[in-house]
Amino acid sequence: MASLQGFIDALPADQIFRLRSPIDYVPTAVVMELEKQGRSPVIVVESDRPDGMPVVINLFGDRSRIARIAGVELDQLFPQWGRFLDNPIKPRIVADGPAQEVVLEGAQADCTSLPISLHFAEDGGRYVSSGVFVCKDPDTGVRNLSYARMLLKGPNRFSINLGSRGDMWEHHGRAAARGKNLEVAVVIGAPPAVYLAASAKVAMTVDEYDLAGSFLGKPVDLVKCMSVDLEVPAESEIVLEGEILANEHEDEGPAAEYTGYSSRRSTRNVFVMKTMTRRRKPVYLDLTPGLSAEHLTLAGIARQTRDYTRIKEMIPGLKAMHFPRSGNSFHCYMSMKKMAEGEARRALMMLFGVDPYVKLGIVVDEDVDVFNESEVLWAVATRFQADTDMFVVPKVLCNLLDPTSVNGTNAKLGIDATVPKGWEERRATIAPDAIAQAKELIAGLKS
Repeated sequence: MASLQGFIDALPADQIFRLRSPIDYVPTAVVMELEKQGRSPVIVVESDRPDGMPVVINLFGDRSRIARIAGVELDQLFPQWGRFLDNPIKPRIVADGPAQEVVLEGAQADCTSLPISLHFAEDGGRYVSSGVFVCKDPDTGVRNLSYARMLLKGPNRFSINLGSRGDMWEHHGRAAARGKNLEVAVVIGAPPAVYLAASAKVAMTVDEYDLAGSFLGKPVDLVKCMSVDLEVPAESEIVLEGEILANEHEDEGPAAEYTGYSSRRSTRNVFVMKTMTRRRKPVYLDLTPGLSAEHLTLAGIARQTRDYTRIKEMIPGLKAMHFPRSGNSFHCYMSMKKMAEGEARRALMMLFGVDPYVKLGIVVDEDVDVFNESEVLWAVATRFQADTDMFVVPKVLCNLLDPTSVNGTNAKLGIDATVPKGWEERRATIAPDAIAQAKELIAGLKS
């Protein structure tokens, strides 16, 4: 399904959890509590708002739903990612679409009317966490899709954090140097494939709508905005058209980040809305911020697949890669079929080169499930010696949200937990038919 609502409607019933509650704090708490139970359903919050607009949260909290968006089986998500990148499908412009069924301007364009939630006790206010920013390169006109957290400051005004080193941050810098505002459109509730594309780490010359089309298997339908020279998905729920001001800054934050800490680090930019468009009956998409599975999964899936693809080009024996939630995007586990001594270290050095976020990398053999952290730590416990099987690379460029970083750098730790050549120990196993019978017996006990 191309639209957000169509995708949700097509999900199995056991993947949706519906509740009536206030939009503030409680939905975030529900998501986090369910995660502790190993559950990550989509949460649909029905409130007593006069307009009846529901809030949807945790859509991207489960890797199987990410694979569903991409139209592949979960175990094929990494291998197929390169195919998506290599087979872009350009979008097409259509005359109209549900995203512009209602057009609001002037005093009617009031963002305080949206169900923008409070998430964590330390937050500086109400944050739009799900906005996909659409902008264009000031020189080439190539479209870009990005994320930025948005703090509501008034009916048409937000303080935003552009992060750093990203394409939109760079576009704004070039526009501001010429004394020009950067036109943007913020899509709240884009088709799910657009969220995947916006998360992708691709070259500045790539239009991420092309990648979204590859995920969908067909062109993304776009409509021209009303007040800015941009295009947005015709199937969007809500769109805020406006500008990021060239030379105005104001405080933004604190806000919960993926590190699990409340961060005041911000570029302190200002977005001013000109026009709001939306469906007649939209849903409001919220992304769980902070140290949540949704935040880490959506932000990390493109990094994982990018890193996996690049490393596997040089090390064909690479089998799987995982960024565990416990590692806050800073830890990475890789499994491989080692062909020669030293190959695991080579994989780790490549990982540190392609991904500035990673500060701990662990390589295990192909018989270890990297998605099961207990297995990875078992391999470290039984196949690793600290005096010979690890190395440290000091003072490497890192992500600025690492609270331990110094002047934008940190140290990288590589651990080789693969067995050496000539290893004689054999792992104890259970016959597959016995496992199958055990599962049948357990299922019978449950009923």
